[in-house]
Amino acid sequence: MSQPTFETNRLTLRPMRADDRDAVVKIFADPASSKYLTRDMSDPVNAATSFERWLGWGSPNGMGTWLLDLNGLVIGVGRFTPSDRLPGKVIEVGWFIARTHAGQGYAGEALRTLLDYGIRTLGLPAIWALIHKHNEPSIRLAKSLGFLDIADHYQLAGPARIHVLLPPVETNGLAAQPTLRTERLVIRPLREDDRRDVRDIFSDPELTRFLRKDVQEPGWVDKMIDRRLAYDGPTGMGHWAFVEDDILVGIGHLRPSWELPGDVAEIGWYLGTAHQGRGLATEAAIAIRDHGLHTLRLAAVWALVHRDNDASQRLATRLGFLDVGTGVHYDDPHRVYAVLPRTTVR
Repeated sequence: MSQPTFETNRLTLRPMRADDRDAVVKIFADPASSKYLTRDMSDPVNAATSFERWLGWGSPNGMGTWLLDLNGLVIGVGRFTPSDRLPGKVIEVGWFIARTHAGQGYAGEALRTLLDYGIRTLGLPAIWALIHKHNEPSIRLAKSLGFLDIADHYQLAGPARIHVLLPPVETNGLAAQPTLRTERLVIRPLREDDRRDVRDIFSDPELTRFLRKDVQEPGWVDKMIDRRLAYDGPTGMGHWAFVEDDILVGIGHLRPSWELPGDVAEIGWYLGTAHQGRGLATEAAIAIRDHGLHTLRLAAVWALVHRDNDASQRLATRLGFLDVGTGVHYDDPHRVYAVLPRTTVR
């Protein structure tokens, strides 16, 4: 489909054209307006170079760059494009309003139209935005539009925050937490009579070396088990035991995140060290990931992996998770990963 034109209450959002060069260069001429951009767009050479790049982003898939036209006057730019700053070519939205027209609601008016188009018409599984950490007006706008502030990111203009907009998920009629089966594993809901086996698995310091916050508490394993058994979240999610030939070899979960905003679904897995190296963690994680994305039809599944846990980072990458940023979670530095329905691999 070709890139469409939209009419809002006050604006015409139209595809950028070659004869728009002077108008685009003009709206970026104010240094104060472009201070949070990755390059100094008040420099006419930089603005012209960016214009040529944006002009080339128009494509037959309905994405590209739009100009915000107010009664014939170009006052801003909006775009949907595959990101060149985030992994996996995820779709990134960007916007810019000339300072002379800032603070009058034009950005919100344009973005509501573009975001609705992206979710409802293009069927995008997620829309991402990179916003400079100190760009408070854009951060407030993103929050008002439903974006979740997810992770840190660093770019040439300075520290940024990664924001993501996920489409709503219909949860009515979902079944209770199921038992999942793979070639070698039965992945069933965790039970009280698993307590002894879970204690044994987590008694190994090698397994718990990335859980420094928890292991400092007396009786922490039983508290962790109690918390998992008491889960009372969305149907279809929960905590599982990984069972191979009637032996509990690990545990995992898919539940609303305790660390990330918006109750996004977070996956986790732990495999006893005696059972590692045979691909069982991969088997279990794929089953839970696919249950979340394809059975529950979640917009995304998230994972928080300790910065020093190289093995789990490699596994997340093999499973199609995108390393989208960093953050301090569970009192330690973690990488933030996300997998979308269209990025899963086996």
